[in-house]
Amino acid sequence: MINETLARRAKENMSFSDYKPGSATAEFNAEIARVKALIETAKVKASPEAQERLDNLLSSYTRNYANWINKSNSNNAGHVSVMIAGPANYNMRAHEKYLNRERKIWEEYEQFKNIEWKIQSIVSGDKVIRSDDKNAVEKIKAKIESLTGAPDPFGNKSAEIRRLKGRLLELAPEEFAEQQANTTVNGVKTYDEILALWGNGYIKKSEWNPGEVHYYFYLPLDFYNGKRHYKELLSFEVDETGDNYHKFNLEKREVEWIPLTDERKYYFIISKISGSGNKAVIYQHLKNLTPKMQAAKAVEESSNSETTDTITINGETAKVVRNKEDMRLQLMFDGKPETKTREILKSNGFRWAPSNMAWQRLLNNNAEWALKRIIEA
Repeated sequence: MINETLARRAKENMSFSDYKPGSATAEFNAEIARVKALIETAKVKASPEAQERLDNLLSSYTRNYANWINKSNSNNAGHVSVMIAGPANYNMRAHEKYLNRERKIWEEYEQFKNIEWKIQSIVSGDKVIRSDDKNAVEKIKAKIESLTGAPDPFGNKSAEIRRLKGRLLELAPEEFAEQQANTTVNGVKTYDEILALWGNGYIKKSEWNPGEVHYYFYLPLDFYNGKRHYKELLSFEVDETGDNYHKFNLEKREVEWIPLTDERKYYFIISKISGSGNKAVIYQHLKNLTPKMQAAKAVEESSNSETTDTITINGETAKVVRNKEDMRLQLMFDGKPETKTREILKSNGFRWAPSNMAWQRLLNNNAEWALKRIIEA
């Protein structure tokens, strides 16, 4: 792997001492052995996926380091130093070219040195749960379980659980199906029943500033997910009739009175439960009950059923595959798409994956919206 001939010539051109046969290979092997020992130590605490990345790192480092040594020796072997040649009639132009090549060679070394840092990055990154991991859902569930019930005097673990539940809701909404089925607001479940709760509210004149007349609407709310109650109070300024609500327009710098439609009333109610963790689960479920979201869901299901087989992009037919095992939304063409088609795919986040013979991106809501944009375009 190490070119001994180049190593010997480089030594002769740059030093008065003789080259010891095999010394370049021995130094290379010693460095690779050192790195291998570091990687083997790191693999003890790493997951199988991280162990594979560490093995790949060792392989690439071995290859790149050997190529770099040979390239450096080749540059030194092709140029005799002034120390050996002497100053008389020394070719400074050739020396400048040599220095430029040497500078570029050392710039290349910067790209793969600090191997210890790269090993540590893989080990540290192994603890991070990536959305494109095949076992991302299981890892998130296991982490939530490990944090649940543990001492939490400062609330940090509770905050982490809420964040993890938000990610789980995005990756596997079916995990919360039972919780969402039990969700109620003041004991009712449907959109019409929740909207009807508005009639239980009351309007009260503000007593804080007798010189000005202000009215506020109040509605006590109790959100329940089958295990826990979240009590909130909806309160905001309205007119005396309660048909309009007060809003300050930042652009116009003036107060506006906005009509309270059924849609606005419903969103006012469910906005009191927006947040993270269990609150996010409840809010997402209640949001999906609106006629607008139900219509969008019907369109999406219809679109999904139509695109399960094929879609047309720039006149070219592609098969759509939602690969949940690899967490990828994949588009498969019969052949290589045209340049314009490839530009459309790239601009919407799709990249060519030779291993799957597909244009793909991470399977999530953003990918679905990107696919809709492509279809509409």
